[in-house]
Amino acid sequence: MRVFLTFLVLVFSSFSLSAQTSFNPQAEGERLERLWWDQQKNQDIAGLTKLMSPAFQSINSKGAQDLAFNLAIIKAEKLGKYELTNIKVTQSQDNLIVTYQIAVPENYLGQKMSSKLHYRLDVWTKTTMGWQIIAHANLNPT
Repeated sequence: MRVFLTFLVLVFSSFSLSAQTSFNPQAEGERLERLWWDQQKNQDIAGLTKLMSPAFQSINSKGAQDLAFNLAIIKAEKLGKYELTNIKVTQSQDNLIVTYQIAVPENYLGQKMSSKLHYRLDVWTKTTMGWQIIAHANLNPT
């Protein structure tokens, strides 16, 4: 009986390890970024509300903003077709740190932003509701 129990523990442990090693942070980070930008482009506020953490903060050359301010901007702006490149993902425990370049025609508070490639940084955290974006840095010069 003891040998059988040891066997079961080993089998279940191997399943657990294989499930943990099959997670691909790079692919998941890329998927999340495309979802995030698609929802902004489509002004999917219901989807964004689920995707964005209540503690969400962003920063750009104008300063720091909270979730409510960001949702108001997304509702007001009309994003055009975007291009994501140079996506790099680092995992730290239940967090994904994603840097990338984006080219997107956008307006921010009535001011046209550069549509050339520029860098952004996002931090995603795994919650009981799934992945949520908790921080966003926009390095697009105004």
